[in-house]
Amino acid sequence: MITLQLAQTAAAAVICALSISDPGAHHLDGASPSEQRQSVSASTPITRLEACSAQSNCVSSNYREPPNRYVSPFRILNEPDVAFRRAVRDIKSSDDRDVSIAEIVPRDRYIHVTVPGTAPSSVDDVELIFSDGVVNVKCEATVTLPPPPFCVKKNCINGNMSQRLRVERMGYLLGLPPSDREEMAGAKWTPIFMNSDRVPGFDDDF
Repeated sequence: MITLQLAQTAAAAVICALSISDPGAHHLDGASPSEQRQSVSASTPITRLEACSAQSNCVSSNYREPPNRYVSPFRILNEPDVAFRRAVRDIKSSDDRDVSIAEIVPRDRYIHVTVPGTAPSSVDDVELIFSDGVVNVKCEATVTLPPPPFCVKKNCINGNMSQRLRVERMGYLLGLPPSDREEMAGAKWTPIFMNSDRVPGFDDDF
């Protein structure tokens, strides 16, 4: 009786595994954005950028990102189509040989370029998608390296600083300012360690 029950349980587990498995599913870890699009469908519209993988060196303007992976989107003042065409023109005419075009989708106002990564012979994928008022951006390394334990440069954020610098360089190349530039202009940078700044409200009761 016990043997029969065990056999029935094993058979049920096999049926369950077969029912939830997808022989056509693709494992996309490590694939470039262009390869991921090809594995799904090249005709599928690109309406947003995928969030960063928690295991990669990556920053994006996706509002769901934690602080160590969030970066401000770029701001545009003209129509998205106009800004997109201008960006494509600037990239193609740029003297910066480090920027290589991987994919441009005019229908979706989407640009994917690669730039040299931190690891030797590696690249980082930089994606841009133009919409009303903003350009959402993402930069992800193809080779993940351990992050430095701290940063000492003014205004740096301890998390994927190399990718932040590449997003900043892309903004300079395209003449696109970050959307939070005015807010950050008056911000005060305070190091976490070895600082003597007074914490507001900390000693008000003393």
